[in-house]
Amino acid sequence: MIPKSLKKEILLLGECKAMLRKPKYPVLSQPNEVYRSVPVHEEDEIESIKNGTEEPFTNQFNLVKSNDLEEEHNKSVAIKNSAMERIFTFGDDFISTVRTAKIAEGIYDFRIDDIGVKENVDTQYGMKDQYVIKFSLYSEKTQQITPLIVFYNISSHQKSELMMFLSAFKEVFKGQRITMNYLIGKTGHAKIYHVFSEAGNAFEKIEILNVENPNT
Repeated sequence: MIPKSLKKEILLLGECKAMLRKPKYPVLSQPNEVYRSVPVHEEDEIESIKNGTEEPFTNQFNLVKSNDLEEEHNKSVAIKNSAMERIFTFGDDFISTVRTAKIAEGIYDFRIDDIGVKENVDTQYGMKDQYVIKFSLYSEKTQQITPLIVFYNISSHQKSELMMFLSAFKEVFKGQRITMNYLIGKTGHAKIYHVFSEAGNAFEKIEILNVENPNT
């Protein structure tokens, strides 16, 4: 018969062994894995930042964001400068302001950056859909690139502004059927001139002088 004191020692020993068998960390499926409280990629990122060895894509991402912020800042400054140049006329019983042209008349290198559509625009000819064409203009005189947005009422009339604009691309697309998207990326030379409304507002117009043909 086993003494009571010995029984207590055996029970205590069994409990101690059971406690030793309980893992301190979760059981890992791979023998080389190590328990981490921070995900691997986060630790690598923290370490790379400390050492100044960020991955190339991280630096590129930051650079793009920085460039975007700088571009937005430049646009904001340009808009403010344009507003500061507005002319106000004081009459006897009224105050009026007119729009001034922001791009000087002359010859420019152009590139078509994008083309969109505005629907149901209230024009002097009634409600019209319009193509919105975004240009980049380069001046050899100033060596600067200036954006220009031109609106064309969508019309099939051969004497309409849209058709007159498209006629400049005849040689490039001769014998083809295209959509407006085919014009995106096209380059050439253009003349900027100003037109004036009855109220005295000045607007930029573009005349395509020639289009570079990649097939020639």
